[in-house]
Amino acid sequence: MGVRPPPGGSVPDARRTTADRERLADLFRQHGDAVFAYANDRLGGDDAQDLVSEVFAVAWRRLATVKEGQERPWLFGVARRLVLQHRRGRAVHAALQARLHSQAHDETEYGPSTSQRVDVMAALAELPEIDREVLLLRYWYDFNGRESAKVLGCTTATFAVRLHRARRRFEDAYGHRRVEPKPFPVGDLTACTRGLE
Repeated sequence: MGVRPPPGGSVPDARRTTADRERLADLFRQHGDAVFAYANDRLGGDDAQDLVSEVFAVAWRRLATVKEGQERPWLFGVARRLVLQHRRGRAVHAALQARLHSQAHDETEYGPSTSQRVDVMAALAELPEIDREVLLLRYWYDFNGRESAKVLGCTTATFAVRLHRARRRFEDAYGHRRVEPKPFPVGDLTACTRGLE
C-alpha cells in the first residue's frame, strides 16, 4: 500500500505502555490498508497518505476511548471527519485563488484599493488555514473574541493568542508582497476584503 506507519518518535504521552503501542500497531496492521483505500478514493495519492497518518495520530491520542471490536468504524469515522476538514480547507484555498484570479483579470485599470485587495487576498492565501480562519472570523465575519472562540471551540484567551500570532504572520506575508515592505494595518483588513464575495 505504501502508507507510512504512525511515527514512533512523536509520542504525545511518554508514559504509554508497551501494550498501548502494540495495540496501535495492531490497529494499523489490521485497518491501515482499508483506511488508506477510503482516503485514497476521496482525496488521492499523497493527501491520502497524510490523512492516514493523521487518523492514527488521533487513534494514538484517543486510544483509551476506542472500544474493543469497534475499532474499524471508529477509525473510519475519524477518517471521514478529516476528509471533510481537508476538503473545506481546499475549498477555502480554491475560493481565495479564484477571487485573486478574477480580480487580476477582470479589472482593466488597477486603482490603489483594487491592488491592495489583491495583495490582501494573496497574503491571506499564503497563511495556514487556522490563521486564515482566525482572521476571517474576526475581521470578515465581525465576530468578537468570545464569539470567535466559541466557533473554534477554544477559550477566549486561546483565541486572543491565535489572533495575535495570525496578525503577525499576515503582516509578514502582506509586507513581502509590497514593493516597499511595511506592516499592513490589520484593523483595515475588513475594509480591504469587503466586496470580494
